Amino acid sequence: MTLSIRNIIPIIKANWFGNNDISIIDTISIDSRSLQNGENTLFFAISGPNHDGHQYIEELISKGVQNFVVTHFDENHKSKANFLVVENTLDALQKFATFYRSQFDFPIIGITGSNGKTIVKEWLYQSLFDDYKTVKSPKSFNSQIGLPLSLLQIGKNDEIGIFEVGISKPGEMKKMEEIFSPEIGILTHIGAAHASNFESEEQLIDEKLKLFKDSKTIIFNGDNELVYRKIHELYSSKKLISYGLQNQNHLYIKNDCNDR
Repeated sequence: MTLSIRNIIPIIKANWFGNNDISIIDTISIDSRSLQNGENTLFFAISGPNHDGHQYIEELISKGVQNFVVTHFDENHKSKANFLVVENTLDALQKFATFYRSQFDFPIIGITGSNGKTIVKEWLYQSLFDDYKTVKSPKSFNSQIGLPLSLLQIGKNDEIGIFEVGISKPGEMKKMEEIFSPEIGILTHIGAAHASNFESEEQLIDEKLKLFKDSKTIIFNGDNELVYRKIHELYSSKKLISYGLQNQNHLYIKNDCNDR
């Protein structure tokens, strides 16, 4: 998808300062080292605990980048590039990814859980890509930054998407669900990963299950009794498919071999 700066301003609720509001954008970047950075790149200056994308703006301008999403900028650069000023650049990236996803009409699978997200994603991809043009999260891109970047990889010919979603503390999943609502939700194993940031296993499960608010089908590990009960309490109107080792599940492993 190709958009102009003028198109993008209302999507991310930005104020524009610069020299060319019809500048064309065909690439999104948050990495100053990316080889894709160029004249038609929109660079989101993400601020984190260890790095601040704003500090690379002058260097990027010298390399030909003309378009930036920022919270602030040097007035001396105003005539050299376009600046879309927002309150929060990560929030702006998420807004843009949400808009971008909305332009495509094909089913998406969302995978969450404490463990196993990436391997389940890769298994599904290997099972589907021969029959469907399939897009997936690269590596373990499942964070507040990784998920939007994954969605921005969607292409016009894609027929199905597989994206993993990770959280590390309460309150994060609501934002992830707002970025994209998977038609099919998969909940893998619930374990100790990131559990230290939650008051209880129940709070962790409740947070994970928010991803499936608008899903039509939910596939989950039903061996966890709390997961099994919570999903049936919250989502009994949806199509539920459980798997595991216990015979209460729709799909379960059964050992009929007799000891000899």
